[in-house]
Amino acid sequence: MITRQLPAFLQVILIVIVGHFIWMALLYGLAGLYSRKNPLEVVKHYGPAYLTAVGTMSSAATLAVALRCADKSSALRKDMVAFGTPLFANIHLCGSVLTEVFFVMTVGKILYGEIPAVGTMVIFCLLLGIFAIGAPGVPGGTVMASLGLITGVLLFQNDGTALMLAIFALQDSFGTACNVTSDGALTLMLTGYADKHGIEETNIQSPM
Repeated sequence: MITRQLPAFLQVILIVIVGHFIWMALLYGLAGLYSRKNPLEVVKHYGPAYLTAVGTMSSAATLAVALRCADKSSALRKDMVAFGTPLFANIHLCGSVLTEVFFVMTVGKILYGEIPAVGTMVIFCLLLGIFAIGAPGVPGGTVMASLGLITGVLLFQNDGTALMLAIFALQDSFGTACNVTSDGALTLMLTGYADKHGIEETNIQSPM
């Protein structure tokens, strides 16, 4: 099935990767507007974290590098980096979730002839955001954690589930890289929130 449908899946993978960058640009833009700081001062330091995530396919394995990258930014408060970066590494998996949503629609169309109904996709997306929290340290963990949703909500059969597992692995590196890099935008929002509400900076330092 992968061999026959490879061109279609390659197109979807390219669309997903472009979607990752659009989403990161949106997050950093909103973070810059909210915090009134230059988001480029944050994202320019995240190159090593992005490449590490591509290689490890694990947000948890990339955490040490992400902390070092965030520490280099003059726009981020050190206490917010120490608090926010590990937190978001575990609960903010936007790249993986975005990818899986695209893929379940593609697999549904190819194998079963139709994209899941809008109501079904809404339920799936809401639950997926919760289920994904338990999967930051395992390559392909998001799709593994959501197998119950794929079979129980979307009603995929064995062929659809197997195809999801196989095709998700082809791009999991980029989904993880999106997860990790986007954490910098959320940390910038935390910094902006703390500054606007007069929260004094503590002496908490990044463990890395």
